Amino acid sequence: MDVYQTEEEQVESIKKWWAENSRSIIFGVGLGLIGLFGWQSWQEKTRTHVLEASDTYQSLAQSMKDSKFDAAILLANEIDETYSDTPYAALAGMHKAKAQIETGDRKGAIESLEKVATTADNNSIQHIARVRAFKLRIADGDMTGVIADIDSVIAEENGINPGEFIGQYEALKGDAYRLLGDVEKARHGYIAALRNATLDRRLIQLKLDDLGPPPANFADVNNDPAKETEK
Repeated sequence: MDVYQTEEEQVESIKKWWAENSRSIIFGVGLGLIGLFGWQSWQEKTRTHVLEASDTYQSLAQSMKDSKFDAAILLANEIDETYSDTPYAALAGMHKAKAQIETGDRKGAIESLEKVATTADNNSIQHIARVRAFKLRIADGDMTGVIADIDSVIAEENGINPGEFIGQYEALKGDAYRLLGDVEKARHGYIAALRNATLDRRLIQLKLDDLGPPPANFADVNNDPAKETEK
């Protein structure tokens, strides 16, 4: 430990130390203050950004409620361009697709839904958008394309896991095969859907029943959920 003979020597030592270290201390404190105020500024900016996105989304929802679909599409585009980093972007995309259907732009609606299916942060919203896009494509006659895409989803390709939505995908396969006239594959699709369904079980059962009784050599006849429910 240093021993100082006088207070003057202590003061001179402090002055010398400060002269040697003052710049680094001031720089460090300055960085700390900049970081603190920068963080607060960023938080406030983010909060304002999200609030603006919310206000725009509310205007979009009101436009949809008032059947002002052209205005809704413009607002959805604004959210996509300016607030794509917020959760409102996916919801706006869903509304946009509905508005496009109302204005006769089915191709645009499919594209909007497919974009949500690939960009939404929420996994459930991704699946809902994809299912709706598949339904539109089936209605437009793209049965074989949808079947191939559903098989890809069920096989968990491209990092997609159908999860609890697998029943809905299987039911859509049944619809597509039915429209193609392939009753046997449609039956397979509906039976698979019933095994995994969490929603619309009654509707799927009605579609299955509407196909008529299965042939004696039908592969899944012994595992038919319809038979199990009759027991």
